[in-house]
Amino acid sequence: MPYDPASILPAPNSTESAAPSRSPSPTVSLILDPLQQGNSSTWAARNPTRSIIRPRTPPPRLSQAQKASRKIKRDQKTETAKLLHNAITIHLNDQKIKIESLTHANNVTPGYINEMINGHTKHHTTRKVQLTNALVHAKAKEMNANQPVGSRYTLVELREMVKNDPQMKKLTKDEKAAYIAALTEHRDQKTTNVRANNLAAARDVLLTTDRVVKELDDLRVRTGTYATVFVVRGHVNDTIQSSMHGTDNSEDFWEDVYDLPMADYLRQYEQWACTQNQSTFFGLVRFAATGKKDIAMNYVNYETAVVETYAVQLIGWPPSVKFTSPSNIGTVGEIRKLCDALRARTCYWAVLTPGEVKAYTAKLDARRSAGDVVRQPRKKRSDAGVSRKRKAKKDNNGPSKKVNKLSANHCDAPKSAEFIDSSDEEDV
Repeated sequence: MPYDPASILPAPNSTESAAPSRSPSPTVSLILDPLQQGNSSTWAARNPTRSIIRPRTPPPRLSQAQKASRKIKRDQKTETAKLLHNAITIHLNDQKIKIESLTHANNVTPGYINEMINGHTKHHTTRKVQLTNALVHAKAKEMNANQPVGSRYTLVELREMVKNDPQMKKLTKDEKAAYIAALTEHRDQKTTNVRANNLAAARDVLLTTDRVVKELDDLRVRTGTYATVFVVRGHVNDTIQSSMHGTDNSEDFWEDVYDLPMADYLRQYEQWACTQNQSTFFGLVRFAATGKKDIAMNYVNYETAVVETYAVQLIGWPPSVKFTSPSNIGTVGEIRKLCDALRARTCYWAVLTPGEVKAYTAKLDARRSAGDVVRQPRKKRSDAGVSRKRKAKKDNNGPSKKVNKLSANHCDAPKSAEFIDSSDEEDV
């Protein structure tokens, strides 16, 4: 069931729904989790107990001589790249001519031949950590720990140091295992630790998604499978760009089966993802205001189903945001306004006094008397008024519950004889 932050959303700006201004209930403030009120600007800030992948330190500023030297190298690379580009262009033109000849000779499309030529991938399994790599990793931590960016030892130099280090040639079995364990832990941290900021997280998602899409496209060429990928952010403060991809004509599936484009499902998926992990907080606020845990929010009949029934009212709904379920709010800017109001507690639940509830009910009765629709009627079934056949009950060995109930309520009475002798028969 999609998340419904009903518990903390305030009423629209209307005369009937405007409750007297009051500060939030102190009971509510006592149950708020400190993490809910903390920094939520990044994924790392929302997970303070997890380790962080430290971003790279920016290199120092270059001198004028260094800039001139790099410009010369850059110009040389540009000239080399230009020559390579011209050579590749000639090659592609020749390849295009050959593909056209193959197309006519084998009665296939050029796209089919291009997929056969270009569809490839690399299959490899993760190897165990080797001792040589573990020693190089330990030497890098030792030698490059205090070195500034741009002056650190290269991989070739570190390998040479390990090769010429006599201490690393006399390691015991336990020492070798310790080096291997250290490199294994380092690799695991690079895989599972969180990104330090939104920029690093967005770049990680972009590169990983591109790699997954390439693998799925190649898999489609090799095996003919269909696949669909949705990648969305998990918080409104994240800067990750939501994306989707379908191999071959997979995008047509959503319109053919559900009559909606694939982009609509991407938007709904993003809205659902951004509202996850909030139900506990909203449930605590609702329980503090009403003392009940099983209250469902009703946006359509908010005045009668919530305010009049439970004597609570939502104060401080942003005037520029439509009063509706957050899953139906169309823009991220409006969602952020609502979240900011909830976080600052300018939008909160307020408990009404008995006198306020009585006055509120009187206003609703006056509106009913004037002919206003206070409570929206339930939507009728599409087959309303049409007789429907009841499903036949399955024939179980035991008696039905209805029979058991009737037999339990039935009083015991004397049973009559199955056959009664007639007096005339006795005379004969």
